[in-house]
Amino acid sequence: MKAKTIEINWHDGLAIYSVDYSSDGIRFASAGADTSVRLWSIKRRADNSKDNNKTGLPVHIEFLSELKRHSGPVNVVRFSPSGEYLASAGDDSCVIIWKRSIVGESAFGRDNAEFEKESWSVVHMFHGHNKEIYDLAWSPCGEYIITASIDNTARVWSIGARSTIHVFTDHTHYVQGVAWDPLGEYVATQSSDRSVAVYHYKQDSQRRLHFGAAKRHYKMNKTAESTSTRFYHDENLVTFFRRLSFSPDGTFLITPAGVMTAGAEDGDSNVMHCAFIYPRNTIRKHPIAHTSNHNKPTIAVRWSRHAYQLRPTKKAKLFTLPHRLLYAVASQEAIYIYDTQQSKPLCVVSGMHFAPITDVSWSHDGRMLAFSSADGYCSTVVFDEEELGVIGKLPARESITMTTSIDNDIPYEQQQQQQHATEKDVVMMDISSPPQPTRVEKRAAIATVTPQADKTKKRRIAPTLISSSLTSSTISPSSSTSRIFPNETQNQG
Repeated sequence: MKAKTIEINWHDGLAIYSVDYSSDGIRFASAGADTSVRLWSIKRRADNSKDNNKTGLPVHIEFLSELKRHSGPVNVVRFSPSGEYLASAGDDSCVIIWKRSIVGESAFGRDNAEFEKESWSVVHMFHGHNKEIYDLAWSPCGEYIITASIDNTARVWSIGARSTIHVFTDHTHYVQGVAWDPLGEYVATQSSDRSVAVYHYKQDSQRRLHFGAAKRHYKMNKTAESTSTRFYHDENLVTFFRRLSFSPDGTFLITPAGVMTAGAEDGDSNVMHCAFIYPRNTIRKHPIAHTSNHNKPTIAVRWSRHAYQLRPTKKAKLFTLPHRLLYAVASQEAIYIYDTQQSKPLCVVSGMHFAPITDVSWSHDGRMLAFSSADGYCSTVVFDEEELGVIGKLPARESITMTTSIDNDIPYEQQQQQQHATEKDVVMMDISSPPQPTRVEKRAAIATVTPQADKTKKRRIAPTLISSSLTSSTISPSSSTSRIFPNETQNQG
């Protein structure tokens, strides 16, 4: 396993807010504060590659195209499930659907047209939100998208009808994350009003979607383990994004920006940052587990697209599944990689950037993990073959359904007491990682590690600006954008 920051001119030295791999592995998209979306080809280098020894990079990266139609910073970019389309959205409150074409866009300010190897054109531009859009997600069929905006709403758009088909207005503050169930039954939204909303929907014979009422998760009853009554950070959390995510088989929903306290009230120094895990069978009731001891608030979750064979072990499985699923939890300064078989993270990668991490994405084959930062760079983690496990097949829906005898009307702490010993999946568990992860230095190959506690961890000092031309392959991190954070523009109780 190797981790490396790729120091190239990603977005003219400005912040990168989103990254995404296409499902076929051919393209990698990045979006940033320079108002553009850029497409790249990122491939693993062979271990014995001579070029690999010269550059020191575990990947080969090549510029493909630049898409410029937005008039403000681009906050999110996502490929459709088939990889045929690309959706982007940002501060101009516009959603743009792109498709590869023979003739590209002739937009003003496209300085890199002569270096492009492929062309993309606009299929449609959606307008409806009246403020910045922070996140979006595709439906599994690729016919719809859902978007999250700081106008406190989420919208569902039809690609075919080219219009809004539903508006969610249940949140009272910024909506900073959205997710679409791969099994086509739920959509979920997460807001800085300290809640996650889950909506069930059905499709009629004419393929129209009908959404039910929201089930909002925002607090739980007090327990002996925690006195916190709130699941999530409020609007004072300095982050643009709360990118939640469904597992590829639909078994779990994991939500970032979680917060718990041990023997202290909210706001005390004993606040614990976490991400909450909801299983499908209690997705409209309560979470069953949480990751914990992250040194900074979590802001994004992304799952590997594959199921993996179980590792041989004498220890009991964390979740009763016939396979393993891998997911990455991004905090503001570290990446934690977990699987569903064990409680401890497989590895932790930190110290790669000088500014907060903004997004994370897995490659199509599960052997590369890329993440972006507001310092204007992206980093990649490359795994050896079968280092994460042997890839298997996702089972049929019937074989992954988890059963429970929980009654939704019973208080939460009483539900915990009534669980049978074999029903681990419905007990709130602490998937603990030590409080401070081992810092992984730049330019150093790393092995799979279990982080160790370090109470004397030193803070990294940001470098001073060293002027360089835009044609240089290395851009100073101190040239990142001075964009205002959400809590500085609106502060509701």
